[in-house]
Parts: sequence; C-alpha cells; structure tokens
Amino acid sequence: MTKRRKWTAIPGLIALATAAILLSAYSGASSSQGSQPQQPINFPHTVHVQRLGMNCLYCHYTANKSPDPGLPAVSTCMGCHLIIGPTLNPAPGVRTAPYKSPELEKLVNYYKGGAGKPVPWVRIHKVPEYVHFPHMRHVNAGVTCQTCHGKIQEMPQVYQYSSLNMGWCVSCHVNGYSPQEGEVAAGYARGDSGVVTPAGAPQQPAAATSANAQLQPSSSTIAVGRQPAKNAAGRSIARYDCANCHY
Repeated sequence: MTKRRKWTAIPGLIALATAAILLSAYSGASSSQGSQPQQPINFPHTVHVQRLGMNCLYCHYTANKSPDPGLPAVSTCMGCHLIIGPTLNPAPGVRTAPYKSPELEKLVNYYKGGAGKPVPWVRIHKVPEYVHFPHMRHVNAGVTCQTCHGKIQEMPQVYQYSSLNMGWCVSCHVNGYSPQEGEVAAGYARGDSGVVTPAGAPQQPAAATSANAQLQPSSSTIAVGRQPAKNAAGRSIARYDCANCHY
C-alpha cells in the first residue's frame, strides 16, 4: 500500500471507530422519559398507595437491601386478594353498588390456585448495562421513591418521570438531596411547615419545594466515615467520579 493510500484510509478508519463507539454507547441505553407501556394488569397505585397507605417496600421488597427493587410474587398480591376478590362490595365514597373488577379477574387467572405463572410486567425504568444503580444505597440514605420516579401514588398508569441520563444523576450528587423535599414529593410532608407524617397516615398537601435546590456543594465538606457529606445549604451530597456508577 502506497503512502497516499494509507492516508486516504484514515478517514474511513475514523468513521468506523466512531460508529463502533456510538453503537457501544447506545446498546442497552436507558429507557425513554415519558415512556408509559401498557401493562398486563392495570395496577392502581392511586388506590394501594394513596388511598390505602401501603408502603412501597411491601411490593418492592428488596429496594432497601438490593440493587434491584424487586417485584411481588403473585402469591403476595393474593395474600390480600384471596379476601378481597374480583367482586367488590359497595364502599362509602368509592362505589354505591357491587362491582366486578376485570383487573382482579386477570390476577386470579395468573394465580390459578397457586399453580399459575408470574405476571409478565413490562419494564418501564432501565439504565444502560454499563451503569450500576444500587437502590439500597439510595433508599437507606433517605431518598424517597418519588424523588426519582415522580408521584407514583397519583399515577393511574405508571410512566417514566425522570430522564435517568447521566447529567440528571450527577446533578443530584453535586447539588445535593434534601430529605424534606423527598418527603414532600412522597406526600408525607408540607413544604411550608416542615411537618412530616408517617407512611399510611392521612396525606398532607404538598407545596413548592425550596429554591435552594440548585445550590452548589461547598468544597470544604467531605464525608467522614459513613456520614454523608453536606453542602453549604446542608443538603446531602455524594461522590460523582466515574467509578461511582461505572464499576
């Protein structure tokens, strides 16, 4: 190969390398913000979380001890719905006549007396395969589910609330997290009073969160041992070096 041919091959090699990098970056990419797939059973979070006050950990039982939050087995759902069957009785302020729920009938059909199959839920939230998001670290640090997933308790059908892209994650690690704002998002607190109510208690109306959310971290705040670092506004901050998520 002549020198001229070698030089003419360089743009082609650059293009090939660029295509390989882009393919690698977008393979297994994160799910799309606003995605709202149709589920095999229309599970009403508005009823279970907002009206009945169920804790997220009852169904997503490994969120505080595993990277994956987990999904309930059909038998977990039927622990309640063997008693609360497809035919629902009248309830004050909810229904005035008996109602047969087609969604509960689907659940019973999946259960089939304990010999059925898992509900084939359609995944909504996904980060790329090369990103590690440990749910247990965030949950145990006091980050509420609604901080990332939006007000699930008010969604008739769950959709992806946040972008889940790298900039969104880094922004929270840099600007800091306020447990109070998380409680407001979850509906357990009022932004104007600082009053926090326990999960399952009558919900307080959420108000606008503090304008201090965008304050930058102080360079002098460093975490000691297992204590979280704080920025100048007293917000919890976290590391954001590459190895924190890509390990």
